Amino acid sequence: MSNINIVQNRLFRKVFTLILLAIFLVLSIFIFKATQLQKQSIIDSLQLEAKTMADGIVYLNKDSMVIDNQIKVLEFLIDFVQVNKQIKTIVLSRKDKESLLIKKNAWEMVNDLTILYTKSHLKDRNYEIVKSPFIEQTVFKYTYPIYFSSILWGWIHIDLSLDEYNRKINTMYEQFVYFASIMLFTALLLSYFIARMVSSPIVKLNEITNEISNGKLNIRVDIKTNDEIGTLADSFNKMVDNLELSQKELKKSHDELEDRVKDRTLELEETSNKLTLLNETLEQRVNDEIAKRQKQEQLLIQQSKLAAMGEMIGNIAHQWRQPLNALSLVLQNIHFSYKMDELNDEFMDKSIKKANLLTNTMSKTIDDFRNFFKPNKEKKEFLLDEVVSKSITLIESTFKHSNIELEYSYEKLINIFGFPNEFSQVVLNILNNARDALLENKIENARVIVNTKMDKNFGYVIIRDNAGGIPNSIINKIFNPYFTTKEEGKGTGIGLYMSKTIIETNMDGKLIVENVDDGAEFIIRVPLVKVENEK
Repeated sequence: MSNINIVQNRLFRKVFTLILLAIFLVLSIFIFKATQLQKQSIIDSLQLEAKTMADGIVYLNKDSMVIDNQIKVLEFLIDFVQVNKQIKTIVLSRKDKESLLIKKNAWEMVNDLTILYTKSHLKDRNYEIVKSPFIEQTVFKYTYPIYFSSILWGWIHIDLSLDEYNRKINTMYEQFVYFASIMLFTALLLSYFIARMVSSPIVKLNEITNEISNGKLNIRVDIKTNDEIGTLADSFNKMVDNLELSQKELKKSHDELEDRVKDRTLELEETSNKLTLLNETLEQRVNDEIAKRQKQEQLLIQQSKLAAMGEMIGNIAHQWRQPLNALSLVLQNIHFSYKMDELNDEFMDKSIKKANLLTNTMSKTIDDFRNFFKPNKEKKEFLLDEVVSKSITLIESTFKHSNIELEYSYEKLINIFGFPNEFSQVVLNILNNARDALLENKIENARVIVNTKMDKNFGYVIIRDNAGGIPNSIINKIFNPYFTTKEEGKGTGIGLYMSKTIIETNMDGKLIVENVDDGAEFIIRVPLVKVENEK
């Protein structure tokens, strides 16, 4: 078959198109991913360079900054900017004081920084590509917070030139265009040869099949390859040989037809007997199949429980972040005190007690989550204000770090009968959600108010925030399993569902939410000890 005929064949065109599209898709994904990784690599190198500069500035000027020797710091920064060609500007912002702006050939004191700089003060470390308001150029802005003895002193904003970044990006795009052109040409050739190799023998088989279907049993397929196509051609030729032989034996078979019909009749009778026996045992087989299906359903239920445990593990990781951060601060304080030659027995004892408290809290968190899945859990009496206070202690440092005011007022001697650890987890879940909502909505004067109270039969925990409330379209869905409004990877949608299960199923209480004023209010209602005992 000629190349023109094979190219015009529909099978060839389909195979060619599919292979080409597959290669093109793989190539596109590879180029896209490679481009993203290369860009991120360039950004990471700039970030590392800026961080190294910031670390060096703080390390060399630590003493001058602590004693507020601005002249010495200014002289150092002017020399530092002149020596480093990559640096466009440096802004040194002292907390609650004027900022110092250093350019290549000038410096000045700035009273109010633009929001471009102040918004990055809310983050631990921040870098982005922006247009600098001081030199009217696009720069790589890196913000570095300065801490002394775990106290925030201020920030360094380093603006780096993007010349090297742009050069690397342009070089990268040129290389990818050249690479893509070569790969596209290669893909066209590869697709053509693969499509031709695959479709050519199949087209030949199709032509021979059409000839044989018209009664020409004297032709054979001439395909000699050491693959499945060659095996298929040999099998096809054998089939034609057998067909030709069968035609010759047809007359003989006709003579034997009557005997074969009798044999077939006997076989049908035997089959009928087997069907009768099958019908008699059908009910038992159906029952067996139902039992098998029920067993499979139980397995699915168990798998569902294991999936829920996986969600709980994610929540454990979330609950560990704050104790781990606090433990890290304890270690840093010990290290700093050691360097400052201020380390003594009293400080070490206090630090060790705090570290032990944090690790015990982390261990207790695992026990709390593990107990959630244990059957036949025993309830016990506990004071409502003690459990709420413990929950607030675990989370208050993250609230302070996020500039969120946390107010707590309570009534003493509210005695509850239930599961204190699970109840503490409910309070933590609601407080975490309130914190996330305040940060996501960027609320100024962010505030969360917690108070406890009681009436004749119930104890109450009321948690209110000023994050703007919950949209009416979803407020009835927030307790559904796996429902979340957070970005992918930042929420499982299981926290509030688990909280409602703990309060309403395990403790015979009620968990409700409603919008009030400028935020949302969660109300936890649980029976008092005397009510539980009467039941």
